[in-house]
Amino acid sequence: MLYQRWVNPMRINKFGKSIAALSASALVATLAIVSTPAATAAPICQTVKGVETCGGVLTNGASYVFKVPTKFKGTMFFWEHGFRPTYPIPGVASVPTGIEEITPGNSVTLTDVTAEMLRSGHGVAAYDGTVKGLRGWNNTYRVEMLKEVIDIATAHYGSKIKHKVVYGSSQAGSIITPFVEKYPTYADAVGILAGTTPSIADSMQSLCDAMYIMSVFFDPTIKGCTAFGTKGVAGHMASAAELGKVGALLKAWSVNYGNVGIEYPAALKPFGIPQRSALLLTGLLIGIPTKSAHMDGITTGTLVPEQSINATVAVLENMGEAIATGVLAGQSISEITGPGFYDNTKTDWASLLDEADAGRFNLGLSGDEAITAMLGVLSAAPRVTGDAAAIAKFKDLDKSEFTSKHPTILLSNEADRLVFAGNSARYVDRKMAVYEEALAKWEETKVGPKPVWNTLALYAMTPETYTQYTAAGAPDLTAAPAASGVGHQTFSKAQTMAWIRMLATAARTGKVPGERTLTALAKVTPYLNTDLDYRPADLKYNFGK
Repeated sequence: MLYQRWVNPMRINKFGKSIAALSASALVATLAIVSTPAATAAPICQTVKGVETCGGVLTNGASYVFKVPTKFKGTMFFWEHGFRPTYPIPGVASVPTGIEEITPGNSVTLTDVTAEMLRSGHGVAAYDGTVKGLRGWNNTYRVEMLKEVIDIATAHYGSKIKHKVVYGSSQAGSIITPFVEKYPTYADAVGILAGTTPSIADSMQSLCDAMYIMSVFFDPTIKGCTAFGTKGVAGHMASAAELGKVGALLKAWSVNYGNVGIEYPAALKPFGIPQRSALLLTGLLIGIPTKSAHMDGITTGTLVPEQSINATVAVLENMGEAIATGVLAGQSISEITGPGFYDNTKTDWASLLDEADAGRFNLGLSGDEAITAMLGVLSAAPRVTGDAAAIAKFKDLDKSEFTSKHPTILLSNEADRLVFAGNSARYVDRKMAVYEEALAKWEETKVGPKPVWNTLALYAMTPETYTQYTAAGAPDLTAAPAASGVGHQTFSKAQTMAWIRMLATAARTGKVPGERTLTALAKVTPYLNTDLDYRPADLKYNFGK
């Protein structure tokens, strides 16, 4: 009974059926509804209950919206949304029909902070990041679309706009970072919420690794990222088929609880290692959080006798959506790079397993002998050889130098299952390297203003413990999720508005808030971590070294 409640069987069955039900004609139909309206010369506006709402379309036909209160205080926030697919996967991902987010939203409660921002006297702007129906990893286009949105707002509101904040979530991190370097006068402050840090290759490589490892231990028919690269509907269908294979594994684990032994490869079968141990190893090798919406990685129960078992359930709870995001983003990326962006010929699997993790999760991994056997099999398995040109494009996506001097504030969940919190640490590292080099040069000459460190990374932490158990001692995955720190873009309104207030102040002062301000905010913002020395687990790859 230990793993009976890992996943909801009905949801997994629906997931598998949704993949199987895909048809090329249905996908074409979803794209065929896209039309390109003529761009408006000026936004069309109306004022209701003290808020002016303006709308229009950009030169490529994408829609935008502005909302400005009558008592506008002069700070305009320009929102950049995250990843959206071009094609749907029923029950997994849908295609937007217009602007979905105007301000930062919570992906679970489906609420945003538009009303709160307007009451604070801020103006808000957003747009639909589609290029004539194409979405996905269209960052190069969206850099220019964001500029156009700001140009339109500036022309319409003129001197009423005193300060501009460019902020966004998830994929937006890989759009905003190059944007403020290319157009430095278009922002007075920058906010990145649960955001990716360029290059996305550092994160995507791990998700490709996950599918490769699953092909070794669980299902040799899985092609993973090697199946990506064909453009359009055919490419989407091929990638969706790979996601369906992972869905089948999740469905199987919902029945056998991961207790059956590893079947592949034959050399590993005699060890009798349960599949759940290989799943935990997969999670540790790619850096997926060992806390999840319902599993705190700490508490135990009758059927969860040890912390590493709690963490194993957390990995499973996180893995499905992580792989789904990797498949959708990976296919979209492959249409830019071409086939063959994934290569693991030089991957040292043993080096990806942190020594401390090997000790902490030893029981869940079935002991030292099993760990050695699994890593040995991975090392001996046939490798994936990529295409040199595609690999180079992959690692060079969203090229950024991290030279922006704008006050920049990042906010991430401690246990984000899609955009790992290590992205924020990577961003800080990139900025710190540039800052230290500039400071060293200034120390030599003392010419010009002294460089100032102007980046702040904050984290929404989880409660220490929060797993709930059934009367039988099994983890209750139908219970309310953790109050903070888990999932992707699931920040409380208090956390989000604290971030907004800091950005507004930074736009006016040109500086990120100091320790005194952070301490004061922490007192009224539950689970907001203000320990500037806190550092989440690093991403497993660093291609920008």
